[in-house]
Amino acid sequence: MERLGTLERLRRYPVKSMAGEDLQEARVSYAGLVGDRVYAFVDNENRSSFPWMTGRQGPPMILFRARFSAAPVAEVEHPRAEQYALEVTTPEGEVFRVDEPRFREYLEKRFGRSLQLRFSERSMMDAMPVSVLGLGTVRGLGEEVGMKLDERRFRANFYVRWANDAPYYEDDLVGRRLRIGEDVEVQVVEKDSRCKMITLDPETAEASPRVLERVALKHSGCTGVYGAVLREGVVRVKDAVYAV
Repeated sequence: MERLGTLERLRRYPVKSMAGEDLQEARVSYAGLVGDRVYAFVDNENRSSFPWMTGRQGPPMILFRARFSAAPVAEVEHPRAEQYALEVTTPEGEVFRVDEPRFREYLEKRFGRSLQLRFSERSMMDAMPVSVLGLGTVRGLGEEVGMKLDERRFRANFYVRWANDAPYYEDDLVGRRLRIGEDVEVQVVEKDSRCKMITLDPETAEASPRVLERVALKHSGCTGVYGAVLREGVVRVKDAVYAV
């Protein structure tokens, strides 16, 4: 096997479109990282194929911080229901249980939409179970738009430092199989089509439209890649990433 790089950052997003969390290790199932996007809010008035309430409609949503009360741990293959209990802290510091009616009412009032909470252990992704982004890509795009970019704005699961550190190197891996650590294998399926979300600063929700404009004009609207999980297991920060 050829070593391609190192997993430098590992992130999951307990509530779709809310702030993510850094992990040192995580169990990866065929559905993705355990605990990733297991909660989501549906916009009851949205009849499109993408009914979710996200930062596209309400940018401040990305500033809400979710925390599992007793988070699923990597050693446990099938977490108990209580391990998915979740608290959410608003940008102003108020704390709610994600499933309590008054939190839904709070969000409805704040964003002016009728919402419904959904939960699924299998996660509610936009496209594929996992996403991979090279840190060289973040650096390179930042140079193109003339600003330092926080890699968290791209909301990936696996942030990799490729051995060659070349921007957009992961684009060349579409169709190839990767092994991350000792167990997990991922088939790189396609490039990751981007939307307004990458314009939003993860600390302030301030929009920088030129980020998406550059991606659309020069990179076919894509940054990073999506993958399908072929072999389940545990991944850890600093794991090696190989071509299989």
